[in-house]
Amino acid sequence: MNYTDRITLHESSGRQYTPETGKTEIVVDEGVTLPCNVSAVSLDKTEAVFGSYKRNVATARLQRPYTGVADKAVIGTQKYNILRHVPHRSESVFYLEGVSEWT
Repeated sequence: MNYTDRITLHESSGRQYTPETGKTEIVVDEGVTLPCNVSAVSLDKTEAVFGSYKRNVATARLQRPYTGVADKAVIGTQKYNILRHVPHRSESVFYLEGVSEWT
């Protein structure tokens, strides 16, 4: 399996008002960047597991188990909310939902 993509995993620490944008935004830590393999989840599996086929769900597989806490992710410039983290003995799998803004 090729681990050519890079994922940055973040932990959110709450919300904060930003005067420049006039919005309340999610505050995240600096994050950790790791190599991964990203693939899209099929529409059938998305509907069966997550209840709706309209969700933009991707799978990110890491080479090693990830033991930290993360609830947000960035791959390239796309932001994701982490739906599920499945730790295995030799790898970690993250199910990610693509979003335009973190919620």
